[in-house]
Amino acid sequence: MSTISQGIEVMTFCLYCVSLRGTAFSEAAEKISYNVARYPHQPSCADLIKSAAQGCALCQLILDALSRDCRKSGQLDADGKPVYPSGEIAIGGVVGPAGQRWIWIGNLPNAPGALRAIEIPRDWKDAWSHEREDINEAALAMVNKWVRTCHEAHPDCPRPNKEFMPTRLIEVGSEEADKVRLISTPGLKLEDRRYIALSHCWGLNMPHCAQTFRETLDAHLEGIQMLNLTKTFVDAIKIARRLHIPFVWIDSLCILQNSREDWETEAAQMANGCRIPNDGSESFWPYVDIPVLGNREQKCYRVFGWSNRGNPTLEDDPLQTRGWTLQERELSPRIAHFSHDTVIWECRTLRASLNFPWEDPAAVIGHRRVFDTDSVGRKLPGISQSATDLTEEKQLLAAAEWFRLVKLYSRRCLTKQTDVLPAISGVARIFSGFTPGAYCAGLFESHGIISLLWAVDSPQKDKTVSKTSSRPAQYTAPSWSWASLIGAVSWSWYPPQDRIESIATIQGIVVTPEGRDNFSQLKDGSLCITGKLRKLRARRIEHAYGPSGDPAGLALFATTRGNENKVGWVTFDILDEVCEFVYCLACARIGSPWPQVYGLALLPVDSDSSGPRYKRVGRVRTAEKTWLEESPVMDVVII
Repeated sequence: MSTISQGIEVMTFCLYCVSLRGTAFSEAAEKISYNVARYPHQPSCADLIKSAAQGCALCQLILDALSRDCRKSGQLDADGKPVYPSGEIAIGGVVGPAGQRWIWIGNLPNAPGALRAIEIPRDWKDAWSHEREDINEAALAMVNKWVRTCHEAHPDCPRPNKEFMPTRLIEVGSEEADKVRLISTPGLKLEDRRYIALSHCWGLNMPHCAQTFRETLDAHLEGIQMLNLTKTFVDAIKIARRLHIPFVWIDSLCILQNSREDWETEAAQMANGCRIPNDGSESFWPYVDIPVLGNREQKCYRVFGWSNRGNPTLEDDPLQTRGWTLQERELSPRIAHFSHDTVIWECRTLRASLNFPWEDPAAVIGHRRVFDTDSVGRKLPGISQSATDLTEEKQLLAAAEWFRLVKLYSRRCLTKQTDVLPAISGVARIFSGFTPGAYCAGLFESHGIISLLWAVDSPQKDKTVSKTSSRPAQYTAPSWSWASLIGAVSWSWYPPQDRIESIATIQGIVVTPEGRDNFSQLKDGSLCITGKLRKLRARRIEHAYGPSGDPAGLALFATTRGNENKVGWVTFDILDEVCEFVYCLACARIGSPWPQVYGLALLPVDSDSSGPRYKRVGRVRTAEKTWLEESPVMDVVII
């Protein structure tokens, strides 16, 4: 064993772990984007267990990571103890900026565990005092530091709005108090206006006493017993108390649940966010700080270990599957994700985690927010929540961002499908500030024809999609809107990179809201569009080119001079609407140098004084020659 002093802390390492300082954790290894080398470690898991028992800090982390993997994969003996694989242990593989070093055992094809090691900035000071400190205390201390740093050192992050307050807030009171109370803010003069907004999953079992109704409002203004609240609500209140923030905003308590008007006014308003999942699990704590000799100066890496069957990122956050929480995350200038194994911080400038609190490049990979600044090398549209006038190029980029958001949002679940438009109305309202034209049923008029050409993504085509699409039991939107479905959608092209030529003209869009808010729930809507309309036959063919195995994808056939020829493809929005004949409306010519015509698959539903009305049932892709013949140009009304 060897001891290494790090500050006032003396760490014990075995000789194998000491050697890793010059191999897996060396400066040379860090500079390689993918290092395939595997560096020898303990001869077996039995030796690893012995070294960890003797006090080697890094062996303890490696053993903990392998134990987690055994528990997650069910590799346990009759007493519930981990059964480790046999073979020599090796450490290696550095992939990108996330700092992974994989834990290999013998000839296993996949690494059962991983270490993440990222260099600690020289001027960094933790918000806690000791790496063995309780994770809950460390988390609260770190959130406090992140908030303070954001206010003091991030000029691009919005300052707290001293003018705005939600209509109602929950006053958390002192740490020992056994109840809280709802307050009405209009007319109140508050010295400290800070509050936390809780983002959480309602589910189907929200207690009646954890909601506010017209008839319970007066009682909640008097006080609410903590015993009557859910554990998630109590946790949020305790966090606010520990952070010395006087108020929290919780939708079920701060919005009158039996008032449509109150929902329309309050539901889309967010502030500093706090997200707490409903599940529990063990955390990735503690860690080891390892000093490493570089070419010029001593560096220090912080190392965490975990199973390779799930890393502490937003990917595993259950709130990522819920519809309302997308807008809550997008609109919050500062948000702390209290997940089951770590805390992840996001503001407009910094993405970090409790594991790597100075910056964690892997904490939100694949989940970037629209209005954040670029810190991972990807070009963002450069739009902000306060933007009002964008250049033409940025308007196109903003349109692509809206399509991307809808794609992510449509993969989430809602307890009430009638919330599909209200639950994204806050983000839509921000986009409308710099997007010309009206917002109608989840689409912006100025985005033009391309906004109509969304397609349904099925589980057969996209592994991120869990179920096939369907129509909701209650009306949510006109059929030309993605919001008319329960299911994942996406666009095949994104401006301004793709060449898109409109060959149909939108004459007008009309929507009727249920209440006063055009961004919220709708009663009905219609679209009038002028373009070429042609009746084509749809049928399945063997070995068809297109979405492999997609039961909703069929070939299209046209009859020309008595002969039936295949001219394209149709993907129906839902399986129940697959039919033999569809009316195809040519909308846009897309692609180069051999463009194809994309359009909508329609079925007539009824007629009024102006002629037939149609509903959308799918999207079509056809050869351009399909439309060279005399196809009538018509005014088509889609409902």
